[in-house]
Amino acid sequence: MFTERINTLLEMTGATLADIAAKASFDRTNISRIKNGRRIPGPDSTTSLKLIEGIYLCFDNKNELKRLCDFIGADDKASAAEIKDWISAWLYADYKKDYDRDSVETGAKKSKRPGQRTQTFGERLNTSMALAELSNARLSRLTHTDPSLISRYRNGVRTPVSNPALAGQISGILYDYILRRGKENELSGVMGIPVSELEDEDFFLWLYDQGESQGDGISSAESLLGIFDSFTPASFASSSLPAVEDIVLEADNAAEAMYYGMEGLRAAVLRFLSEAVREKTAHMYLYSDEDQSWLTKDPAFTVKWAALMLSCVRNGTQIHIIHNVDRDLQKMNDAIKSWLPLYMSGQIEAFFCKNIRNSRFSHTFFLIPERSCIRAFGVSSSPADRVYHYYTEERTLNICKVEYTALLSSSAPLIKPLPAAAYPEVSDVIIVQNSLSIATMSRELAKSFDSPELLKIWEKAHGALLGKLERNLVCECIPLATKESLHAGAVSTSQALTGALEFTYSPEQYSMHIRCITDLLDKYINYRFYPMPEPPFQNIDLLISDDLTRITPAIRPGLAFSFEEPSMCRAFKNYAGALMDKCKTDRKSLKESLQSLIIG
Repeated sequence: MFTERINTLLEMTGATLADIAAKASFDRTNISRIKNGRRIPGPDSTTSLKLIEGIYLCFDNKNELKRLCDFIGADDKASAAEIKDWISAWLYADYKKDYDRDSVETGAKKSKRPGQRTQTFGERLNTSMALAELSNARLSRLTHTDPSLISRYRNGVRTPVSNPALAGQISGILYDYILRRGKENELSGVMGIPVSELEDEDFFLWLYDQGESQGDGISSAESLLGIFDSFTPASFASSSLPAVEDIVLEADNAAEAMYYGMEGLRAAVLRFLSEAVREKTAHMYLYSDEDQSWLTKDPAFTVKWAALMLSCVRNGTQIHIIHNVDRDLQKMNDAIKSWLPLYMSGQIEAFFCKNIRNSRFSHTFFLIPERSCIRAFGVSSSPADRVYHYYTEERTLNICKVEYTALLSSSAPLIKPLPAAAYPEVSDVIIVQNSLSIATMSRELAKSFDSPELLKIWEKAHGALLGKLERNLVCECIPLATKESLHAGAVSTSQALTGALEFTYSPEQYSMHIRCITDLLDKYINYRFYPMPEPPFQNIDLLISDDLTRITPAIRPGLAFSFEEPSMCRAFKNYAGALMDKCKTDRKSLKESLQSLIIG
């Protein structure tokens, strides 16, 4: 009867095995075995609890809890926990206590072993800090990080895996302090190993359990978002760079037709960029699939390169670069990090070539139309012996321009600056930001801020949201304000769409906005809201879809950066999915939680 009943509920959800598995947080093969009757989980087992959670969430997300309750004879006005108990009672109505709870394949009886849910990184960190008797402030001082970052780690909205040095430092400090406090026995208990086998390496592996979906590019995505989040204009201040005039004067004497090896490439690049600065060239076209060490390994060269590139941007030069995405995501992050200050200018368009790269050879191709071009082609394994040709003849430059245009035609946008828009046309979207979305306001609330400009922005954003909800899923991951911050006048409207336009909520206005969100949850099956304990990033807003990720930095209001390369989009989508899993709750519990924030 259990197998028959579970199949009935699975069919009623209309969900795939993968959908149920995702919501139940376990492998789809487990559900397949249950569905086929090869496994009967006990009513008190972890598997059963997860399965019932997945079924409940599937009905809940479709606003079909009443249909479920009517079918199993439950009260649809009951709490989420009570409805889940009803599901369990209905599924196991004819369950025999002495039945094999784990598998019907062997026919053998097994003792009941209640499973334990695997702890998340945030939970393991909380346990470790309690044993070490370290506060957020104390651990942040010991690791030279911000206390708010430690708080995000503990709440599970960030992880330090994308920063190996910091991850190792945190692990080492915690392990050392746990031993100092004489808590070896407690630690061995939570890790599940004998005290005699405790080692710092084992603690590191336990703390950063690699089973937490760190594959699929999640750590690389989080690392790249952290780069955008931590950027400030001061990190690329021109005052810290050498004088451009001196670099240009130094490069003036160079007139070679060929340059040799890495040092030769650096000399050629200084000459090339100096010409661009001096002539205030309108366009520059760049491509290289060589290792980035020529740019990053010599600090003296790197600051000269940065000074010249910044000067080109200030001169209005439009820079087009084709990045090599055949590198792994972490190497891509390193390349983007080097270019990020220049991306913030809004004058760089980055592409990736869709053609498969030949790994036997590497190429460099830097072009200023009608002025100069650096070109190289050589065996990938011997960069020290490479010859870099420097062309200035008109006929050769025309050929180079035709060739680069052909390369560009087989490329697609990787990162491009664009105005902060509402939503992409197709696919579901996930929004991660610090403040409630202006699009989810009601007209009454938007008008209450007494700003014609804000009202105009709201009309466009709200209309776009409602249109999107008719076609696709919209998931918002946003922390809720505390009463203390509201009464202190410290809660502002989102800047993702409004640019520099920003208003502060009164407690009454924020309450109105919460009511708007509950209304959307009631009216639209495609609207989801995930209240985060705190924002994962302070200085960026995110919009993530299947084929586009848009990052809107606070320091450039009104300007966003779009990523469209497939592997990067998958990594961002996986990161957002992991974030939602940490914050997910059923609609009934969510609405009860939101209702408690509504004044009156």
